Amino acid sequence: MKICATFFTSTLLLIAVTAGLSPSTALSAEPRPKVLILGDSISIGYTPEVRKLLAEFADVQRPAENCQHTAHGLNRIKAWLGTNKWDAIHFNWGIWDTHFLDAKGQLVRNENAAAGPLHIRHTPEQYRTNLVKLVTALEATGARLVWASTTPIMSRTGKRFDDIKALNAVATEVMRARRIAINDLYEFTLPRVAEWQSGDKVHFNAVGNQNLGQRVAESIKAALKEPAAKP
Repeated sequence: MKICATFFTSTLLLIAVTAGLSPSTALSAEPRPKVLILGDSISIGYTPEVRKLLAEFADVQRPAENCQHTAHGLNRIKAWLGTNKWDAIHFNWGIWDTHFLDAKGQLVRNENAAAGPLHIRHTPEQYRTNLVKLVTALEATGARLVWASTTPIMSRTGKRFDDIKALNAVATEVMRARRIAINDLYEFTLPRVAEWQSGDKVHFNAVGNQNLGQRVAESIKAALKEPAAKP
């Protein structure tokens, strides 16, 4: 009987090594917690670093698409959540909500060169309404939730620079009222944008994504230590 057990264990170790897995991961009796990251291209940029840092602790996933703005999120949230039992969800919407659109609802990339009237995609009031609905859907999963504040857009000037700050203020009120953890990526990145952001002054370079990934991984690990929520 002892010989059979030894043979079985040796076989599992051989399979693990062949598959390129460390034995501790391959033979773990406990499945890794499932973590979902929701967000726009900023989160797409830091997700690989988060996966690397949490490889031994969690199974980190994200939709195979840009999560865009809150209205898009409401249309896609059921598909993104799927049937998985998520242990933690780190999420953000904001930059796309502050885009300017023309009279036909098309995205205006150069606001200064636009000929006709423009309007912001979502006012702070519309953003709040959509965000509350999204948070309600996320709370229903029973996952530990972490909200990431929206990072600054340094290419904007004047009142437009404050659009992100206004939505972050709305989101902070919503999260505090729901007792949801906040990962303040805005304040974390703002003093370092000259070093961390790419030439478009919106997205982040390799150094920025590495630092963002470390911050996000820390916030997820902290969330996983908290008691699970009740769906």
